[in-house]
Amino acid sequence: MTPITLESLRPRFAEQYALERELGRGGMGVVFLAREISLDRMVAIKVLPPSLADDPAIRERFLREARTAAQLSHPNIVPIFRADAMDGLAYFAMGFVDGDNLAERLTSRGPLPPADAVRILREVAWALAYAHARGVVHRDVKPENIMIERGTGRVTVTDFGIARDVRAKNLTADGTVLGSVHYMSPEQVAGDVLDGRSDLYALGVVAFQLLSGRLPFDAPQASAVLLMQATRAAPSLGEVAPGIPGALVQVVDRCLRKDPAERYATGEALAEALTQALQQAQSGPQATPDPVLSEEAAKAVWLRAAQLQADAARRVKDRTAQAEAFATGVQPSAPTTGYRRTDVESAAVEAGIGAEFVQLALAEMPGEAPTPGEALVPVGDRRDRIATFIVGTSDRSMQVTRTIRATPVRTLESIGRIFPAHPWELNFRDTVGGHPLDGGVLTFGVREITSGDYVGGRGLTSLRYYLTVIDAYQLRVTLHPRSGDPRQCDVTITADLRNGVQKNAKIGMWMGLGLGGGGAALGIGLSVAAGAALVAIPVGAAALIGVGGTMIGLYRVTFRWGLKRARKELEAMLDALQASVRSQDVFGAPPPTPLPPPPGDDDDGAAAILMMGS
Repeated sequence: MTPITLESLRPRFAEQYALERELGRGGMGVVFLAREISLDRMVAIKVLPPSLADDPAIRERFLREARTAAQLSHPNIVPIFRADAMDGLAYFAMGFVDGDNLAERLTSRGPLPPADAVRILREVAWALAYAHARGVVHRDVKPENIMIERGTGRVTVTDFGIARDVRAKNLTADGTVLGSVHYMSPEQVAGDVLDGRSDLYALGVVAFQLLSGRLPFDAPQASAVLLMQATRAAPSLGEVAPGIPGALVQVVDRCLRKDPAERYATGEALAEALTQALQQAQSGPQATPDPVLSEEAAKAVWLRAAQLQADAARRVKDRTAQAEAFATGVQPSAPTTGYRRTDVESAAVEAGIGAEFVQLALAEMPGEAPTPGEALVPVGDRRDRIATFIVGTSDRSMQVTRTIRATPVRTLESIGRIFPAHPWELNFRDTVGGHPLDGGVLTFGVREITSGDYVGGRGLTSLRYYLTVIDAYQLRVTLHPRSGDPRQCDVTITADLRNGVQKNAKIGMWMGLGLGGGGAALGIGLSVAAGAALVAIPVGAAALIGVGGTMIGLYRVTFRWGLKRARKELEAMLDALQASVRSQDVFGAPPPTPLPPPPGDDDDGAAAILMMGS
């Protein structure tokens, strides 16, 4: 029997679809990513294995169930566009979700926080409620069939009802069950007539696993799990995960009741119960309130986010008029008593500022009650123009981006191993805006240079030195999965240049004026001593301009040199990150972490110290 491969299927689908790559395979078939030629859109094509497609009854049931699911149209249900048989193949084409499934997320991150879990469960409950109202029961609710879209976080449910008849046939044929025994309701195990409450039981198992990291029933043999599902009461979620809020424990426990009549009657009722349980948990004495930013702090976040976006747009020569206008100042229309952080984020996004720049701006705020200080200096202000003239750049952020040929999960693991190691020696501090795989920002600190780095130490690393030159002691790191290819992701490192620009501009200005003034006095004295009183003032002015201009020029060159060298060091760090994941591909294990050299043997550090003293 010819196996299903990308190469064997491409000619057979060529008239309608251009198959690009395999997305996954399992007992129910193989899924491919394809471009639908007529509509120029990406779709996922699931092909029934030949071993099952050769049975006319199974093939017809497969297509009938797919066509039934195609009648469903809901934001949280993956749409089915076509179901057909061709040359002995049974297949259906469905919407492609660029993201990962809930099983993958559980594997990579473990149990989710209650707020994240409730958001996912609630959207699945809405999808099930819609299907149940139209007479469609899913029958195979499990983490693998719950997709989470990258970027938006939208939850969608796939594979409605498709596995039911195939599983039933195998059960009667050889006494085994193909499918997800851990999520089957007791009535499904017993072979009784099912309704929507069976799906809600399965969603209760998913909720139990999401919040605790464990399954309510587990055993090495599928038959043992089926027996427990049918006869044993599920353990309480509160016993397995004591830290879960009591109201949420009650909702999950009710979903796992053996008697369908004791569960929630509809998906809407379950979604509402989840919402109320989360609200109760968030309003309790142990709840963490949404941080409130002052009006000045909110304005600082909006301005900085727009500035970051404008910097990024300038680098690609594609700045939008909306971001450019927003970067000149913010006119708040909200009350002056303060802004919830979530409202600050929403308002900025609505104004056309990218969400990633909002998170970067929030990551730069120092603490829960930030004081904006110089962050409120508007772009284009006189002080800002002077600073731009002295340091020679209008950028207020530095960004380095690299596409890493690895999944976001593996890339994140390598970041945690490479960035703190020698010679980069960055200190991980925290994340802002959620998990980094969901768009959150990783924050790394850079230690300032002290006298201990000169005496008795091993010297300075190049990265620390050059970041010190531009006065950038915080680095923000974001991961962006590549659209359409989950095996690659973009890693972006951002440094805040505002402090460095302002500091270097002030020092350059005062040194220029100080030395220029000294030169002017010397010129006047020499002119007077030579008896040329009439030319004393012009000579002094020329000296002031000449020496002051020289110092400003020196600071311009120094800052731009430090910026260029810091960028090269960050690019080298991303090269090391790529080499690490590649080494793991080849050798099956990450490379050993580089050890720092013994004191006195760090050539880069010695060179940096010499440069600082010169």
